[in-house]
Amino acid sequence: MDLRRHRFGENHGTCDRRGTDGDGPLTTSVSSAPAARLTGVALALALLGAATLAAGWDPRLTFHVVRLGLFDPPGDVFAAVMFHYATLPRLVVSLLAGASLGLAGAAMQTVLRNPLASPTTLGVATGAQFALALAALAGPSAAFLPREAWSFLGALGAAGLVHLIGKRHDFEPAKLALAGMAISLFLSAASAALVLFNEQQLAFLFLWGSGHLAQSDWTGAVVLSLAFVVAAAVLVASARVIGLLAVGDGLAESLGLRTETARVAVLLVAVALTAAVVARVGIVGFVGLAIPAVVRLCRPRSVAVTLLASAGLGALALFAADALAQLLSGASGRLVPAGAVTALFGAPVLFLLLARTRLQTRPKPSALRSAGTFEDAGPGLFLKLGLLLGLVAAAALTIGRTGAGWELLDPAGDGTLLLARLPRVLGAGLAGAAIALSGLLVQKIVGNDLASPELLGISNGAAAAIVLVALIFGVVSRTLLLLSGFLGAIGATLIVLWFARRHRDQIAAVLLAGIALGVFLDSIVRIALANASMQAATLLTWLSGSTVLVSLPETLWLAVFLAASLGLVLACRRPIGLLDLGAELPQALGLKVRAVQAATLFLAALLASAATMIIGPLSFVGLIAPHLARLFGTRLLAAHVAATALFGAVVMVASDFVGRVAMSPWQLPGGLVAGLFGSLGFILLTGRRRSGAGAA
Repeated sequence: MDLRRHRFGENHGTCDRRGTDGDGPLTTSVSSAPAARLTGVALALALLGAATLAAGWDPRLTFHVVRLGLFDPPGDVFAAVMFHYATLPRLVVSLLAGASLGLAGAAMQTVLRNPLASPTTLGVATGAQFALALAALAGPSAAFLPREAWSFLGALGAAGLVHLIGKRHDFEPAKLALAGMAISLFLSAASAALVLFNEQQLAFLFLWGSGHLAQSDWTGAVVLSLAFVVAAAVLVASARVIGLLAVGDGLAESLGLRTETARVAVLLVAVALTAAVVARVGIVGFVGLAIPAVVRLCRPRSVAVTLLASAGLGALALFAADALAQLLSGASGRLVPAGAVTALFGAPVLFLLLARTRLQTRPKPSALRSAGTFEDAGPGLFLKLGLLLGLVAAAALTIGRTGAGWELLDPAGDGTLLLARLPRVLGAGLAGAAIALSGLLVQKIVGNDLASPELLGISNGAAAAIVLVALIFGVVSRTLLLLSGFLGAIGATLIVLWFARRHRDQIAAVLLAGIALGVFLDSIVRIALANASMQAATLLTWLSGSTVLVSLPETLWLAVFLAASLGLVLACRRPIGLLDLGAELPQALGLKVRAVQAATLFLAALLASAATMIIGPLSFVGLIAPHLARLFGTRLLAAHVAATALFGAVVMVASDFVGRVAMSPWQLPGGLVAGLFGSLGFILLTGRRRSGAGAA
């Protein structure tokens, strides 16, 4: 058996023997269907890219000018110079960067046996970006290493941490992807904090983080060509080893392969290739995730073909996306990043592909949750949490920091300042509780503790709708913004609910679809903000989770809604709790599972959109708060709900307080601080727990 022909999760047909003596080589009987599928997809992408490039072609670039600009353009023909040093390098870079990302993504997914793996979902690209931001701040003192080296060090650090966490969980797809997303979010929040305090030096990060392929010489093309050729040669030559890793560690080790060493070596090549791309063009999303998925559905017959096909389709995909980005930029007079276009069109393609395929199934959650003791946390936990929340809120109201140092406000003499801080504290606490409760409900519906509103695209739906309404209609009322955010969250919720019903036993597929939807909506926000002017600063502040604009009436409205939601969840705790048992047993007990799932997800969307509308998107609060409540021994749903809401409130109030006083006179948005510490806390929690060792 030629193990280079293996692809995880796929059937590759029958085998027969060829040769007159019956001892000929073992070959695989294949049809031309895979080659035809791959050729069809390649032709479609090539035609799309060529047509888009022709539609946006500069009329000054005539055949004569192009001929002059191919090799050594004359200095007196400006159009030829621009073609040689700008247009042609950008075309070559788009092909090389796309090929590199497709190849890196295919290698990662194969050796990890994980359809969720990619340079972006594993935090590799974000690690490279963060390292480059630090190098830019260091200035001349970091010039002793090229930026590709700094990019590789950052990517290697992020990938190494993800690998360590994944190894503790046997590289389970959903947990590995979530660890990568947590690390990516942590580094993104850290990069955003750096930008806030070094806006002049790091202003390029906003555009560069969306993947901008503009070139001014051939340096980027030369660097990427060398990186791609070396990486492709190494990976294709290692096709047999990669095939063994795709089969499984047990079989590979029985054949004498050191699986851990081989896996790390392949991942190092993929990480280095990704780092080179990020160093030259920034973060280009979805090519490394969607293209290998497309290739896998075409069922290539060997690992080498999979790698090369992913590289080829990746090159054509980014070529087409960049051509479309240039066309849109020329038509609108505004800059449209190529990376945002890849996410804009790659996410729906991946979503449709997921709807037609099946990924590996997950174990029934009931088997995990029914084991162990049913002792529940007593009232002492809630007393301590209430006291902690009161202390944090009191500190946020009365403690401040100025240029002269720390100060304690006097309620009698500083009543105006206290009243100004009151909406911030109330808004942070209520929004944190709301998003935490939403996260718990989403986990119950999906049937896995790895789900959360932001990972399923619900928060992104509310954010995208609010940003678009604000930019299209200009100055609008707060009520209209709240309504648009609600409709956006509901729309995203309906998409996720439809997909979850079709893939109810496949948490990896549901999470991947949620990530795809979130990235799609985030790309809309990025394109809109790249073309915004005066409103961009306000929207960026809101998108970071700032409580500066929160008003007292809004907090009172949110308090009433949160209290009603808590009462409704507690009143319906029995049917919601039965969702943990899967679908068959609750149905046997007379529960209308689909109706309960739909109603619960609708309420979760309301809570997520309410929190998002008040202070902006909150990352990882809805994920880590239920984990914290579970960590402190809550088992019964009523206790879990109460503890989750309290933990969410404590996290957000503390985050807003830290963001206000830590870097005085500058202020960090509370949502940014919560994302920074929430993702870090989740990384630590995930690193401590082995697969099967808990509900997670």
